[in-house]
Amino acid sequence: MNVKAQGLLNAATWIEEHYGQPGLRDVLRACSPEVRDRYTSAIAINWHPMSELVEFLAVAERLLGRNDGKLAEEIGAAGAKVNMRGSFARLLFYVAKPEFLMKRIAQLWSQFNDAGSMELISIDDYSSVIEVKGVPDPQWLFCCTLTGWAREVVTAMGGHEARSRHIECRTRGAQRCVWKQTWTGVSVKDAAEHEVERASRRFRADSAPPPTSKKKDGA
Repeated sequence: MNVKAQGLLNAATWIEEHYGQPGLRDVLRACSPEVRDRYTSAIAINWHPMSELVEFLAVAERLLGRNDGKLAEEIGAAGAKVNMRGSFARLLFYVAKPEFLMKRIAQLWSQFNDAGSMELISIDDYSSVIEVKGVPDPQWLFCCTLTGWAREVVTAMGGHEARSRHIECRTRGAQRCVWKQTWTGVSVKDAAEHEVERASRRFRADSAPPPTSKKKDGA
């Protein structure tokens, strides 16, 4: 399976931001020549083997983390923040039907992965369940990045105390890979309606005619 190099580059950026250039240098030195070459030569839209990303994550976990997947999870969350920027974030919330929110997110899968799919299993006001199917060689650390990614998406949606739990994992003997997201505060419906209203206000502001200036008498 191949993934976009954006994931590897995001991971390296996160390492440098949190552990400085020495931390990133140590991780890269401990990686294979293939991973080091990918880091120095790839651009975000390039495809490369998922195994290279997983190797980078494994080295980072060993040198900088606790080998518990939490570092990979935070890297996944940071990647979601990048994905949620700009026009995508705006388009995501322009729909009023709540179930479209996570469905739109699931459709992003094919933009960053060349195999498998991410599907919305269920959603209500304060929880959702997603499943990743068809990944030919699942890797636990890759799953950890998806845990953080899903949590950050819920946070961006406006949810408070967002949590994402990988409740079933193929790498741990389960038959499928499933995540459950929960949150408090704003409901999915409220988040969608809020963003639609914000979009409407922006549209009205952008469409308003410019103010006209009146000349004073005798000017």
